[in-house]
Amino acid sequence: MNQEKIGSFIAQRRKDKKLTQAKLASYLGISDRTISKWERGICLPDVSVYLELCKILDISINEFLAGEDIPKETIEQKAEENIIQITKDNKNKQKYLKKIIKLLIVMLVVFIFITSIFIYKKLTQPQNYIEPYLEKSTEMQTANMLSNHPGDILLFHYNSKKDFDSLTMYLTQYQKGKKISDKEICTFYNNPSKGTNTGNIALVVDYEASTLKIIDAFEDGYYVAKDISFIENISNYDVWDYNQIEEKTSIKYSKKQMLVALSYGKNHVTSLPIKELETNKKIKNDYTCILSIKFK
Repeated sequence: MNQEKIGSFIAQRRKDKKLTQAKLASYLGISDRTISKWERGICLPDVSVYLELCKILDISINEFLAGEDIPKETIEQKAEENIIQITKDNKNKQKYLKKIIKLLIVMLVVFIFITSIFIYKKLTQPQNYIEPYLEKSTEMQTANMLSNHPGDILLFHYNSKKDFDSLTMYLTQYQKGKKISDKEICTFYNNPSKGTNTGNIALVVDYEASTLKIIDAFEDGYYVAKDISFIENISNYDVWDYNQIEEKTSIKYSKKQMLVALSYGKNHVTSLPIKELETNKKIKNDYTCILSIKFK
């Protein structure tokens, strides 16, 4: 059915009957806005008002569906055409509805798939973890602006659903693959009432003075350990590099976990990911300092 044609026909017959849109609407128990939509061809009347509308406008159902006056001699032919057109419209609507239903099913499947992945990641991700801040994060960009070289300031975030009493940092030093020292360098004692189960750790490295500063910042305060010496009595290195944990890492309570490796050499250094350093003890650089953390 041609909505615009039917709408123009309704408008013309209404005017012929000297009816306003509001008056026609009152007869049908609907709003005049609905009449306006019909006449502009935006939508068709509901089937439930066909007979009443045709009675008021003094037209037949066939004329209404055709959107024009029908001479008596062509009424039968026009009735057949209307029936055929209604059938076609119904088929087109069914095809359209089927397409819409298929699209909705595809969208639903995609939604369920994406939601399942999201839920799976949430369920499989560690709830107790420590992770580095991303290089492009606001925090790291700010830290880089405050530092002299990349790697001068390293930032980590930790979250512990489980209470722990202390957070201890360790420094292990290697010279040409041989361990020369392994010591505890600081311990921060936890106070859950101050929100210390969630916080941030900053490692500030002064390469020229060979010292470290460690800051543990949490909700209501912070701890600081400074002037921590490393690579003592070692000189003549020209190249240095660092590696840190690359992603969210589960906290293993009461166990040391590597956090950062600082490597030095006279001519070059070989950088290994922290995961490899944890399993491969053959550290080939001239000097390597490994910072580990323990939640206990």
